Amino acid sequence: MPRTPPWLFRQAKRHSPHAATLLLACRNLPLALNELRWITEYVVQTTRPAQREQRLDALCRQRGQGVPLQYILKSQPFGPLDIKCKPGVLIPRPETEAYTYELANEVKQLQRRHGLQGLKVLDFCTGTGCIPLLLFALLQKTFNSLQIQGIDVSKDAVDLARQNLVVNKSQGRLDTIPGHKQVEITQGDIFNDLDMQQILSRSWDVVVSNPPYIALDVWKNGRGQIGHSVRKFEPALALVPGAHLEPQPGWQSPDVFYARLLDIAYHVKPKLLLLEIGDEPQALRVVANYLNHQLANHSTVELWRDTPDVAGDIAGQRVDIASRQAYMSLDASAEPKSATTESREHHVILSIRRPIPLRSFQLGASLSPIPLNHYSLDFAQQLDVTHPQKSSLSRRTI
Repeated sequence: MPRTPPWLFRQAKRHSPHAATLLLACRNLPLALNELRWITEYVVQTTRPAQREQRLDALCRQRGQGVPLQYILKSQPFGPLDIKCKPGVLIPRPETEAYTYELANEVKQLQRRHGLQGLKVLDFCTGTGCIPLLLFALLQKTFNSLQIQGIDVSKDAVDLARQNLVVNKSQGRLDTIPGHKQVEITQGDIFNDLDMQQILSRSWDVVVSNPPYIALDVWKNGRGQIGHSVRKFEPALALVPGAHLEPQPGWQSPDVFYARLLDIAYHVKPKLLLLEIGDEPQALRVVANYLNHQLANHSTVELWRDTPDVAGDIAGQRVDIASRQAYMSLDASAEPKSATTESREHHVILSIRRPIPLRSFQLGASLSPIPLNHYSLDFAQQLDVTHPQKSSLSRRTI
């Protein structure tokens, strides 16, 4: 990261000493002034007048040391919701907000196609509860019956998600009706069969997850892929698969959650499965294993870039793998099969967190099994990743 020039600190001090302090984390003056405004507003709202200056100074110093703004302000806007944040629980990202909106649109199309009156949604690794709560807010007027459940292994995350449910209900943003429209947050380990037994005995229309997917080496050393502030202040539990989790054959350690989630999806057979993916190489690995999975016989798969609702050609933000060419059977003794999104009842969506650039995927010609290096990238069909994100999506960004 380039060093901040001394003249910029002098310029910041002309505005306020606090702006110069915030510059250590913000790296540019407009953002530092914006953050100073937000922190000042927070202090005015939460602190007695006699203590405000002292507290403002303390919070600005924390922010200058790299503490995430959301932990300082204790919240993050997420759609129409106010999501409370605290150390130990992952901060909601604007990319997650973007694909949650797009998932809600997909669900509404599903409702129109199939005439669904009720919907059941299951969210794994729920964290603050931002995904299930926003989905409820966006879908509560669409369905007569709406049941959404969020699950997390962390007690801190479950407690905070439940608090966010209560807060947003009290603010009139979530209109729950017991027995008909409700959100439930529970603690459970996705890798514990006993924890999953009751959950997986039910049917689910939509399964969604933003699981841990960062490699341990990247977490420890950054490798230019993850910021120092994230590694220092946000929970590894929510970002890095545990070292105790043994990958299934053919899977790598950072992808261990995807193997489990595909198994779960095959068991409950949701109409839509959406998983956040770290980057393009990881997407290639997950797609390769998906195509070797039983789930692929009953579903199609599509890739989204991390902001699927950006302005412009929406089709340019997606890659429908099954429709690029004939779906090739992974059973060498079987005839090749064709598939499209419309011809299969179930659909898998992988939303890529860092797609720079996202290109079209094409299946290789080889059959059972297809090694990773048999996939090719069509460089002639690069997608435009320069569209600005909708301004409504992120009032305060990471």
